[in-house]
Amino acid sequence: MILLDTTACIDFLYGYKDMEPIIDELDDPIYITAITVYEVGIGLERALRKKSKARYDELKRNWLGFISGLQILHLGFKEAEKAAQIHDRLESKGIRIDDNDILIAGILLVNGIEKILTRNVKHFEKIEEITIVNY
Repeated sequence: MILLDTTACIDFLYGYKDMEPIIDELDDPIYITAITVYEVGIGLERALRKKSKARYDELKRNWLGFISGLQILHLGFKEAEKAAQIHDRLESKGIRIDDNDILIAGILLVNGIEKILTRNVKHFEKIEEITIVNY
């Protein structure tokens, strides 16, 4: 099992040249989180406001097509508790990373997933239980 971080989803959505073959080569079941849906949604809304309705429609159509084959994991009580533990452990070491990344990590770990596909290495490498697949 592998989870796609928001960076991987955005790169796929915007046509990052190497993303499609990378995702196609994954043998593991692929997951994303509701946090990623939220973060991508922010970008889509920004495209609507700053670009055009046509660009928004294109991106939204591509996004919905992309995630239609993925399992979306949600933030529930156990996931939030795990995220709080991760946050406290990092804070006790003087380490600060984005709350959304901590929430993604909590969701990932509670669901028994250890690997994450991301370019955001500097945040996720601080969470010891996670194996980073960088591209």
